[in-house]
Amino acid sequence: MSEGHRVAVYYQTQYDSSQPPDTQWGFYVSPLPLLTLVTHVFLAAFHLNSDQTIHLNDNPPGDPMFTQMWQDLGEMQTQGVKVIGMLGGAAPGTYTLLSPSNFDTYYPLLKDTISEFHLDGMDLDVEQSTPLADIENLITQLKADFGDDFIITLAPVATAMTDGSNLSGFDYVTLDQNMGSQIAWYNVQFYSGFGSLFPDTQYIDIINFGYDPNRVVASVLTSPANGGGYISIDEVVSSAQDLSSKYGFNFGGINGWEYFNSLPNATEPWLWAQTIKDAMANISAAKVEFEKTNKRSEVWALSSL
Repeated sequence: MSEGHRVAVYYQTQYDSSQPPDTQWGFYVSPLPLLTLVTHVFLAAFHLNSDQTIHLNDNPPGDPMFTQMWQDLGEMQTQGVKVIGMLGGAAPGTYTLLSPSNFDTYYPLLKDTISEFHLDGMDLDVEQSTPLADIENLITQLKADFGDDFIITLAPVATAMTDGSNLSGFDYVTLDQNMGSQIAWYNVQFYSGFGSLFPDTQYIDIINFGYDPNRVVASVLTSPANGGGYISIDEVVSSAQDLSSKYGFNFGGINGWEYFNSLPNATEPWLWAQTIKDAMANISAAKVEFEKTNKRSEVWALSSL
């Protein structure tokens, strides 16, 4: 069955400097209000460093500033939310350290972090020129170490999906041909001049290019403060509803960059996820009904043997 209609957020800002501090590290942005609203949380951003360390943003992931965060994310995992680490992003260097000459030194840092903090997957956000073979090797090793249930996603810009401009230096069409069975889906960036979700013609063009809509999640900005190419949440809702109608519950879903200042109300950022979830509620209900009907059909078939 499809796993479409994901509602996800990137969670990079754990402490909001724009609000009065409530801890020694600043104002803590808890992910817990997202419980029941999202299917996936993408924890950003992990970086490998040349001094053989790994950081979550600017600090080691085991730093005391993250203790409450890990507890909250663990609680969400017990209730079915998947927590996926984002590796890389705009800061260069990480994927250079995963090249063949460096892999045996630096990959174990990533592997140990995934294990220690019980991450459900990794989102490979490659924003530096990287050989295709290096990414394929990384995906293969992650699957070998963590098994088929480990979620691997990538975060290409929208134009990369159809052989256009990209930030990664390799061809995503070739990657999908070679490794598509090991890549759960793509968190496609529809912003920063590489695309827009409104109108939704570019998303449809990507699907018509040959991708399963279940494997194309539309990533959008949740606030104009987070980058160029912001579209209003009303426009996101319009496209989400249209794409849900067009592709049924096989539509891949929506992902937001990023959580802490999401509109329509930056002081209650979880309302963005609530709005997106509500936009796809009817089609999600259709999925439940389909599964019930399919289950009844299976029971009938067995009983008639």
